Amino acid sequence: MASAPPSTAPVSSARDGRTRPPLTAGLLAGLLLGALWIVSGAIARLTGSDIVLTRLLSFAGIQPLQSHAWLLPGAWGVLVLTVTAAVVCSVVWVVGRGAQGVGRAPAFLVLWFGAVLAGTVVGLCDDVTRVLSFLPLSGLHGLTAAVVESAPDTAYWGLAWGWIPAWAFSRRAGEESARRWSPGLLGVTVASVVALVVVGSLADAAWQRQIVEENAALQGATDETGAFVDPAAVGDPVPERAPGASTPQLPAGACTLDRATLLLGTADGATGHRAQSIRLMNVGEEPCVVEGYPDIAFADHNGHALDVEVRPGSSFLATDPGIAPVTVPPGGEATAVIGWDANATDGALVARALHAAVLPGLDRGSWPVELDIVSGSEVEITAWHLGAAPAAP
Repeated sequence: MASAPPSTAPVSSARDGRTRPPLTAGLLAGLLLGALWIVSGAIARLTGSDIVLTRLLSFAGIQPLQSHAWLLPGAWGVLVLTVTAAVVCSVVWVVGRGAQGVGRAPAFLVLWFGAVLAGTVVGLCDDVTRVLSFLPLSGLHGLTAAVVESAPDTAYWGLAWGWIPAWAFSRRAGEESARRWSPGLLGVTVASVVALVVVGSLADAAWQRQIVEENAALQGATDETGAFVDPAAVGDPVPERAPGASTPQLPAGACTLDRATLLLGTADGATGHRAQSIRLMNVGEEPCVVEGYPDIAFADHNGHALDVEVRPGSSFLATDPGIAPVTVPPGGEATAVIGWDANATDGALVARALHAAVLPGLDRGSWPVELDIVSGSEVEITAWHLGAAPAAP
């Protein structure tokens, strides 16, 4: 009797299931919610100029934060959108583990809660990014800007939109076999959150630079005459008095501010050399006396103190007469001359204000200037001299 041929049992697919697990409902819900975040941003960007539509869309949780990524320069917008979607997806994926095998209705609530939590996390990342942007400007005082501002708006967005992926995948989640929590999945979520804060900070800095350059272009400015004005630049203002200088003991009849006034004089130049004079005019009815070197300092185009070394002495265009009492007649003037070597100003911090006092330790005044004195320059200043300072031989 012929025996039947051996049957070929179907090959088990368990191995394939282990190596290529199916997409879980939590992951699919997260991917859909991430896509909805990108769509929300596109809607906000397209309707941002219409106030009525903007207000109506706010009821659906669509806020300016979603459109911000679409305004970023270059590839920063794509990068921020991608990382934000990764945060949204990973948070819902983690929370979605709790929806497995619990039935459709409970799974729907769990996935919806995951969407609200994902929106909250994105908003908190934006709040942290904003605080970090204040630290370079204000140091630790910038921590006072730690206000939870974006998180409530993005949490509301998760509430308004999160029901869509929750409804779409709640049946699948409720029928899935429950799985253990994965530390690796939680690590992916934490890594995506950190990446969003870092990328968001860098993208915001690039956006600020773009605004500065656009404003400069509208004003016809280029970086050939110095760096662009940067509202986020870090620096200290020019002190009202020379640091470390005590108030000088002035003799009777000194050229004090009630008797004399400082004026910005003329500029001069030769090949590779520059000069700028300052004048002290006696506006009183009696002669006044001044003796010594004026106190000067410079501010850059951002209003911050410029790092310039000021040395008393002669320059290429003016000879220092040295310290001597100078009697200025009524209506007369004493002069001091600042001298320096010409500097390249392309993209550099340059002098855009000159601060000066009659003597170190007295209050400074200031004038707007356009001098090719850059950070790290050395300048010479002559002592006060009656009339014009003598030219260099």
